[in-house]
Amino acid sequence: MRKVVASLLIASVLFEVQAEELKSEKLQLVAKNVDTKENIITAIGDVVAYSPTYYLSADKLVYNKEKEILELFDNVLIIKDNRVQTQSNYAYVDLNNEIINQDPVFLFDSPSNIWTNAKEANKNKEIINLDGSIISSCDCVDPIWSIRTSSADYDTEDMWINAYNARLYVKDIPVFYLPYFGFPTDTTRRTGLLLPTLGYSSDEGFLYSQPLFIAPADNYDIELIPQIRALRGYGSYANFRYADSPNSMLKIKTGYFKEKNNYRKKEKLENSEHFGLDVDYERRNIVSNSRNHQDGVFTSIKLLNDIEYRTLSETSNDDIGTDKKVESKFNYFYNTPEYYAGAYAKYYIDASQKSNSQTLQEIPQFHLHSYNKELFLENLIYSIDAKYQNFTREKGLTAQIYELSVPLSYSQNILDDYLYVGVENKTTLNQFNYSNSIHKNSDYENGTLIQNITSFKMGSDLIKPYKDYIHTINLSASYDIPKNLRKDGDLYGITVDKDQSSKYRELSAFPTIQDNKTINLTLNQSIYDKESLQQFINHKMSQSIIYDSLDEPKFQDYENYVKINHDFGSISGKVIYNMDDNEIVESSVDNSFTYENFTLSAGYYKTKKTNNDFNDRDDLESYRLNTSYKIAKDYSVGYYENYNLEEKLRNKQGVRLNIDDDCWNLDLRLEKEITPRSSYRSGGTRYDSHEQTIVYAVLMLKPIGGIRQKYKVSDNEPR
Repeated sequence: MRKVVASLLIASVLFEVQAEELKSEKLQLVAKNVDTKENIITAIGDVVAYSPTYYLSADKLVYNKEKEILELFDNVLIIKDNRVQTQSNYAYVDLNNEIINQDPVFLFDSPSNIWTNAKEANKNKEIINLDGSIISSCDCVDPIWSIRTSSADYDTEDMWINAYNARLYVKDIPVFYLPYFGFPTDTTRRTGLLLPTLGYSSDEGFLYSQPLFIAPADNYDIELIPQIRALRGYGSYANFRYADSPNSMLKIKTGYFKEKNNYRKKEKLENSEHFGLDVDYERRNIVSNSRNHQDGVFTSIKLLNDIEYRTLSETSNDDIGTDKKVESKFNYFYNTPEYYAGAYAKYYIDASQKSNSQTLQEIPQFHLHSYNKELFLENLIYSIDAKYQNFTREKGLTAQIYELSVPLSYSQNILDDYLYVGVENKTTLNQFNYSNSIHKNSDYENGTLIQNITSFKMGSDLIKPYKDYIHTINLSASYDIPKNLRKDGDLYGITVDKDQSSKYRELSAFPTIQDNKTINLTLNQSIYDKESLQQFINHKMSQSIIYDSLDEPKFQDYENYVKINHDFGSISGKVIYNMDDNEIVESSVDNSFTYENFTLSAGYYKTKKTNNDFNDRDDLESYRLNTSYKIAKDYSVGYYENYNLEEKLRNKQGVRLNIDDDCWNLDLRLEKEITPRSSYRSGGTRYDSHEQTIVYAVLMLKPIGGIRQKYKVSDNEPR
């Protein structure tokens, strides 16, 4: 059956074929002139044909209904599945066999912005074969970069392009050749090569690292990262990720690197081989099957023979610090509305030591907690805490510490809920069992400490709305009175003082609860926007008063903290002034600011050590700075720095240039950084660090990939 609908307004003819559907296609046709002769439909003038799958337009269209074949002439446009778009002078379309032939052709993949211009294109099912093509995602008239090929094919189902005899051009200049190059046009996880790293340094020579990503299934993948440093050595790293359930993730990383003898002797490195293993696993709802019950495990195991295992990994340099200890840990918890249980372990590797035998380990730890419950009276609350800690090592004093704590509290609101008062009594039992002292002439007696702390508390939580904002204020005061009911054996700072130097030094790893009376006064107030409830300003003040051994009150830390949130970021500052020392013992400032094309993040931190027994701070002072400015539409520059003022040491300093165009991105960095390493010096192994000046360059051709380059300008002597 055929229907022709004429319209004077658009002066066109709508031709709809309904006698039989072309497989699942219902083709509708619009043109100025339509002529039908037997099984042949000819449309001329502003021809548009569309179906659920195709949109076609041309100056002329000839359709064979019996063979389900279309021929389109002049200004041909074909869009399939609203994704792949082609333009050509001529097209042959076999709807029955999904065959399309076009010449010359312009093909555009809208999600990826990839386009190709080819002499001829032949599509069979999901494969489009392209002859003599140019591929790019830049401007079609004058692309910044393009890949020119002798031939290519595009799998529209797998979203993958294979290019043969590929030449990379920047403008009209050829810069690189590959006999074969393949890349995806979507972000689906798939097996393939990732960004390579190319580099050079005078001491290590040429550097090449090429990651290979393998994705056999949706729930696991593997990354292999071989590398070669021409004058230094060779090695490989591997990453494995596996999701064994929707609530879990396993990550394993391992690596090995072999040093060349000449390089090892020159740099006086301790080891000729560097290797290690990292295992991270987390999972929730392992055995819990109730909505109110939760459990989970988090494991992070880090094993290595020296710090070079980390510094040689191209994927983890940003995470490397100068901390000498590497921590592994295991945490498991089970939580219910009434009870909490946890099991923990921590294992440390001291990379600055040849042997780890004197490093104190925390294996295992157990924690049981009973949440607050009422006892006899309303507002009479109690809870129970039980802990076990095992501090162990091969050489040196070890201890098993048992702790049982039972707090009992009562609170009541008074004065029409404007004020609350309360009292808490907390009894704590600690048992210290010592062994394995390195001082053979020292005999440690197991310690027992039973302490009772009575706390009197009062405070007020107030809120007042105004026309445009809300003001909240919290005031609190507490008076803590500890009393040692029993103190037997060797207890750090209680029965063993500084006069017993060797014992005092060894027992410092197992601190006890101090028995000083304290008064704490705090104020916390904030101002919020009344409509958005966004915090505008937060101000905190606190003052601690500690009674010394002569029961004389001493004003200690007075803390003042202010944070202001504004439309362009925030600024905060904290000052802690010790009344007894009459000086500032801690101060910090943090600022984040964004205005139009300018961003700034800066911070300053300082602590000071004093002779005050109640001040355990060390002398530290540092600042950090990170700023960037967008100088043009696609161009931005930046500067960043971390500086240790106390040690007059610049941990990291760099300048950055980023060019982010629609079709390519270039990130350039010139950076000075401190990298730790273990080396052999007279007297044994030494943990030191050296300063490197490195040029980093990352070029991305969107969306096909890119290259990462690293050039070491200088490498200063160890510090």
